[in-house]
Amino acid sequence: MMADALSPRRQARSGSGAFVRWAVGVAVALTVLASDVAGAQQPAPAASGPIERGAWPSEGPPRPLAARDVQFPPYEIRTLPNGLQVVAVLHHENPVVSMRMIVRAGSSLDPKDKLGVAEITASLLTQGTEGRTATQLNEQVDFMGAAMGSGVGTDLTFLNMIVMKDSVTTGLQILSDMARRSAFSQEEIERQRQQMLSGLQVSLDDPGFIANAVFDRLVYGFHPYGMPETGTPETLGAITRDDIVAFHQRNFVPNNTILAIVGDVTAEEAFSGVQTIFGDWARREVSSGGFMPPPDPTRRVVIVNKPDAVQTEVRVGHLGIKRDHPDYMAVNLAIRILGGEGANRLHQVLRTQRALTYGAQADFHTLKDGGDIEASTNTRSDATGEVLRLMVDEFWRLQRERVRERELADAKAYITGSFPLTIETPDAIATQVLNVLFYGLPVEELQTYRQRVNAVTVDDIERVARTYLRPDRLSVVLVGNAAAFAPQLKGIGFTAFESIDMPDVDLTRADLKRVAGTSAPAGGAGRLGLGRQQRLWYQRDGGVAPRPPVTSDSESGAKRLLDRVIAAKGGVETLRRIKTITAVTDAELPSRSGPARAKTTTYLAYPDRVRVETELPEGSVVQVFDGQHAWIKDPTGVHEVPDRAIQDLVGGLKRDTVAALLAALDGKVRARLLPDTKDDSGRHYRALELSGNGLDPMMLYVDPNTGLVAKQTYVAGGLGGALIEESFGDYKPVDGVHVAFSASVRRGGVTLIERKVRELRINSPLDASLFARPSS
Repeated sequence: MMADALSPRRQARSGSGAFVRWAVGVAVALTVLASDVAGAQQPAPAASGPIERGAWPSEGPPRPLAARDVQFPPYEIRTLPNGLQVVAVLHHENPVVSMRMIVRAGSSLDPKDKLGVAEITASLLTQGTEGRTATQLNEQVDFMGAAMGSGVGTDLTFLNMIVMKDSVTTGLQILSDMARRSAFSQEEIERQRQQMLSGLQVSLDDPGFIANAVFDRLVYGFHPYGMPETGTPETLGAITRDDIVAFHQRNFVPNNTILAIVGDVTAEEAFSGVQTIFGDWARREVSSGGFMPPPDPTRRVVIVNKPDAVQTEVRVGHLGIKRDHPDYMAVNLAIRILGGEGANRLHQVLRTQRALTYGAQADFHTLKDGGDIEASTNTRSDATGEVLRLMVDEFWRLQRERVRERELADAKAYITGSFPLTIETPDAIATQVLNVLFYGLPVEELQTYRQRVNAVTVDDIERVARTYLRPDRLSVVLVGNAAAFAPQLKGIGFTAFESIDMPDVDLTRADLKRVAGTSAPAGGAGRLGLGRQQRLWYQRDGGVAPRPPVTSDSESGAKRLLDRVIAAKGGVETLRRIKTITAVTDAELPSRSGPARAKTTTYLAYPDRVRVETELPEGSVVQVFDGQHAWIKDPTGVHEVPDRAIQDLVGGLKRDTVAALLAALDGKVRARLLPDTKDDSGRHYRALELSGNGLDPMMLYVDPNTGLVAKQTYVAGGLGGALIEESFGDYKPVDGVHVAFSASVRRGGVTLIERKVRELRINSPLDASLFARPSS
């Protein structure tokens, strides 16, 4: 619900522990034939109609247990003579120390003609320093058993190191080099630029990403918060090394930085180490110029027309409040009642009662100089009008009617009950501490978090709903097939609206429309102000050049590569004959206490039924998806799987390599040949992109010698999410199909799962009872 200060504004959401186990089980199932992990949020497919539940039992959730006492660890805050603010938090449960730094400069400080400079700068902080190449830096961190990272948000840039206690000094030195002495080598700049442009091209084909971008533009106008954080192909291509160095020199100074040292150290060890290593960092003046305030909320409805869409992305909302506003907690709880964890009226109305969507939510984004309230969902095209009406009704209902005590109690129970998880590890504590310090709030807010939540009353919710909600001035964005739903809008009171074809969207213009007479890019989405630019750039001869347009030659090249991959996999007829798979695998998952191992038996019945039986240290778990509903059976009983996890699973099934290859062969999805590429080790790959018809773009990296897929990638939840990379090896033939007997899945560079196949059978008969929901 609340946007993390240390993360981008838009984020893929994580699920519950049950969901994590479900995703892991499904990942094991799907990677058997070199496919996908169901672990990243994707746009939900349209609901096909009311969900028939038959005689399934139904009962309400149990009341939450009483909250246990939580003690925030002791801390101390000091400011060095050069202005560097340092906080030391003493947490001695494990011999681990987290060092997390934030610089008060994010994408909102990008020059308008160089959007993306903050992001590319942040991405380069871990890619080599003046004394180490990117490879040397990563090897040193790996040798220490440490971890490092960097990233950018709307208002800030962050860096972090996690080290063992005996490596604190070395870790601080590396962190200092990253922040103060990054190399910004031209080679790394071009590599990072290419990755950003490739990710952007994926996101620009995602209706959900377009809906979010247009919504931000409507709400914030030409305020920096309304512009694309990740840049555009034009602005990314224009960024030079001088731009990056200038951004770094302007903003990366000690008096513009906060550093948290959390873990198994004493306060004196932390402060003396920081003084020794950061004490010579020269203080410099930083521009304190602010932004013009965003425009007042006004009712505006924008349709982005995508004629081939079968569902509509819906965004509804308006400006909110800043994070340091005194009414923050009451508004936070009000929006949770509207559409967040613990209550979620939107989900109850749209999903549970009407079956119009797989899920709906409302988010409360709070930033340094503003914030917004955004309700979101997606639905089939012919239900768009009804869904929009119901969403607007819920805004009015929250403003006009007092919430029930039970609703407020449930919302409170969720956030107070989950709070201890946010201060469980040194790195999580560091994140929370930096959050409050960044917004100028006292660290004591963390110690009194539960008391402040529980102090909010029904009267407070009524007051803030009437003060801050503006149902008569909602910004509305609908991305989908306008012909299928636009006639519905007048009947629900939206008599005035704007319609823009997706290729003509231009966020740099007041009317959001590309100037008439200029050429739009071939295929795909409104390029966020890039109607005159190529959709993707790629590295060539040490520089960045526009990607060539798709031609008949490139289409035939894609077809040839597709044919070769299918042939290497086993051939068209062999792949079409696959109806079922039974696999026994050994999986290894990282955890705080060391690698966790699981034995999994998976039953997969194409196209969309999966059963996963997993033996975990805490007991056996059975997970089933019958194509429409999903459930988990564990020692405590049978439980329905969260709707978002079902969405993930459906997305994962679409990305199954065999299914995607056959869909491309049949013309159901688009195959696009991309320039050949190399990985960090210099290994060469052919590159093939598959996308369209409900399949979000996925990149296949093909071994040119064997024609087998060596790895595949996609971006989780659009550009705001992390890159998912799945690597495959140890191919062996099974009944004529080449199967990867080893695979690993990485998200944002972190390994999620490694697995090896022990036994695999193709087309063994599967009893229908395997996919039937047990009664208990």
